[in-house]
Amino acid sequence: MVGFAIRRLASEFKNLIDNPTEGIVAGPINENNMLEWEALCIAPEGCDFDGGVFKIRLDFTLDYPLAPPTARFVTNIFHPNVYQDGRICISILHAPGDDPSGYESKNERWSPSQSIEKILLSIISLLAGKIIS
Repeated sequence: MVGFAIRRLASEFKNLIDNPTEGIVAGPINENNMLEWEALCIAPEGCDFDGGVFKIRLDFTLDYPLAPPTARFVTNIFHPNVYQDGRICISILHAPGDDPSGYESKNERWSPSQSIEKILLSIISLLAGKIIS
């Protein structure tokens, strides 16, 4: 499984370089460790965080892609879905299976078909949502 996780992460990194997504830059912190990544996400125009650039840390285990990474904002941010330590609470980062609290359906949670790009797009969507009325 070690080899599979590293190969998958390398493949996703190559895809992010070859097919960049607007508002996202991401990659391993150190070329010798594919399990620790940093990303920069730019908040969309017109949202409460308009134009803000947010640094995000992604940590993977050797179980990736069977298990989701952890993600946290390195940049300080006040948002109802972000804990004080920066951890991000979104469905795509929750382990597969039933939600013990009953709020999420199985198809909203992590699955191996998800990707780093999808996680970061979900984070941008989180930033784009209206939090201040």
